[in-house]
Amino acid sequence: MIATKALRDCGVSARMMPTPASVQSAANLCLSIDSAAESRAVGALQAAKVSLSAVHR
Repeated sequence: MIATKALRDCGVSARMMPTPASVQSAANLCLSIDSAAESRAVGALQAAKVSLSAVHR
């Protein structure tokens, strides 16, 4: 997947997981990342032109 490769190339570890029911999104999968790496992850995804539908904390 483009998103996981972009994050891995940027040094951010992420894992795919089912989207929690409390999150309003059309996607059935989401990426789980450490909160300390959130800004790096957002930057890496924007650079790879991957859109974010939601950030859930």
